[in-house]
This record gives sequence, C-alpha cells and structure tokens, in this order.
Amino acid sequence: MKQGSFMAVALASCAIAGFFAYRWVMAPPPDSPSAADTLPGFVLAQATGGEADIRDYLGKPMVLNFWATWCPPCLREMPLLVDLHRRHADQIQVVGVAIDRLEPVLEFMARLEVEYPVLVGEQDAMQAAGLFGDAFVGLPFTVFTDADGQILGVHTGEIHAEDLQPIEAALLALARGELLPGEARRTLSGGSVH
Repeated sequence: MKQGSFMAVALASCAIAGFFAYRWVMAPPPDSPSAADTLPGFVLAQATGGEADIRDYLGKPMVLNFWATWCPPCLREMPLLVDLHRRHADQIQVVGVAIDRLEPVLEFMARLEVEYPVLVGEQDAMQAAGLFGDAFVGLPFTVFTDADGQILGVHTGEIHAEDLQPIEAALLALARGELLPGEARRTLSGGSVH
C-alpha cells in the first residue's frame, strides 16, 4: 500500500471513530422527549446574516434538511428541495442546516438559487443534528414535522424523486387538514422514510 493511500485510510478511520465518539459523548439522554417526538430547539447562524431559532420556522409542516457542500448525495438532492420550496412555500416550510463553513455554503446557494432559509454552523450544526439521537447517523439527514414541531418521520441518506412524492403528498394533505398528524406519521414511517 502506498504511503498516500495508507494516510487516506488512516484519516478516514480517524474521522469515523471521531464521529462515533462525538455521538457517544453528545447523545441526548434516551428518555429525552426531544430525541424522539418533538423538534428540539436550537439556534444557528443564518446564511443571510443574524441568528435564528429553528422553532421560528414552525407554523407549517416542515422539511428540515441537514447537508454539507462536501457531501455529494446532499448536493444531488438539493434541486428537489429547491423545487419543492418553489412549488409549495405557502404550505410547506423547507429549512436547510449546513454543517459547513459559510463561504462554500453561500457559493453553492447562489449557484443553485436556494430561496428557502439555510442555517449554517460547523460544530454547532453537528450538535443540532445530534439532538435527534440515534436517528442521525450521517448526511444527508432530513426530518419531517407537523406545523407544531411534532416529528413525523426522518429520512437518512439521499432523497430521490420517488422518495419525495409520498412525502410531499403527506405534508400537503397535512397542511390542508386532510390528514391528521398521526396519519401523516404512519405515512411518513413507511418505505424509505422512518
């Protein structure tokens, strides 16, 4: 094995070990209600300046997407979320949380014309993702809530168009009052959403 390859494997192993050590140390207590049922409160910097509490965006069903510019699956799914926001901003709130530095986030947002709110932080954003307990295992990571912040489901990994169709339908039905939160939770807990 060449020295460069060995170094890459060693660094990747350290990063993975560090991530799991971080999760073990920073994990919320198992009996914490925010770890399972309700959107936890956290405040992060906004990409546009200032700070925001994630709960400021409640009032509509929410799609909360944790991502990073260095995460290829995150970047592949972003156009779907941008399109969802453009078509349904009046009924569904999309919020991004970039676990990243501000400069690359702003560059990517400009290139893709992201219009929904994006919160940014490195360690702070990682800690916010960790508030979801064992549901958060890596990026991309997406959480679906009702208008009051009750967690209806999560999706780990890249969201594809076929994944988004039932999610979109359930959240729109919930927003219109055609579906109760419990029914939406059952719908969003099936298939690839859990």
